[in-house]
Amino acid sequence: MEMATIPMPEPSEQLLGFTTGDVRARPFKLLRTMLGRELSPGKANLIGITSASPNAGKSFTASNLAAAMSSIASHNVILADLDLQRASIAEIFGIEEAPGLADYLSDDAVSLSQVMRRVGDTHLAVAPTLRRPVDSAMLLAGDRFKGLIDVWREDPDHPTVICDLPPLFVSDDAMLIAKHLDGVIMVVEQGVTTKKQLETSLQLLNPVKLIGTVFNRFEGGFGDPYGYSDGYGSYYK
Repeated sequence: MEMATIPMPEPSEQLLGFTTGDVRARPFKLLRTMLGRELSPGKANLIGITSASPNAGKSFTASNLAAAMSSIASHNVILADLDLQRASIAEIFGIEEAPGLADYLSDDAVSLSQVMRRVGDTHLAVAPTLRRPVDSAMLLAGDRFKGLIDVWREDPDHPTVICDLPPLFVSDDAMLIAKHLDGVIMVVEQGVTTKKQLETSLQLLNPVKLIGTVFNRFEGGFGDPYGYSDGYGSYYK
């Protein structure tokens, strides 16, 4: 698919997944490897990243996981911002120009190639959403969205599509999306996400496959014999 190219973003506190020497990128390389074991070869894999409530770090996790995965040779990755009400991927990658996914889902005249942006010379393409008021439930339940899922599934490049989903407790948007995916990763925030919230989240997602959880903003040390504990601590803050 032909698409515009955006410059490679500079490393920042929000985006470290492209880096190779920064110890703070190490968790995303580990997550990349663990997720790789769950992917089905020879087909597109659609994976959602969500959390129980806002501000747990799901967009941060989705962006850096996608960046880390795209650094693997010939591994095509799409990062899609499907949090239509609280979109943040565009800001993380420095994208300001319309159109975005909400425009694509609401306007037949907008093509997917207008929405997608290739990141530098990497294997990552970003499908951002630009913040504006939308009826997200109507868009996500519509035929246009189902067609978008079909486009990704039929992509001959067999991409891994990392979908930044809305928080589960904000609306039913995440559940409308998740039923179309191959699995979901839950982001759990230390000291904030409760056991009850996690249990309820899993009930809401059922029967969608839970691939695993990410424990974000962990403080307390990993006892890492390689001396990475300090790097992890500052990173998760």
